[in-house]
Amino acid sequence: MPRIYNSLSDPLDFCRACFPDSVRAETLYAHLGDGPDGRGNCYGWNDDHPDYADDEYFCENCGNVLTARDN
Repeated sequence: MPRIYNSLSDPLDFCRACFPDSVRAETLYAHLGDGPDGRGNCYGWNDDHPDYADDEYFCENCGNVLTARDN
């Protein structure tokens, strides 16, 4: 937790405080298009992500640096 892939297959990372629930996330990110090369909707909610402590990742919403607490 917490990573969302929008329907275009772009990874979006969030801190725990900003991670949207499944209904809100689907409304915002699931119907943007059909992924790269038209391969279909690539939307995913609460998908696997890299260890945030290993590199510098930022919350998509608030911009804070993600830490091991957000894993």
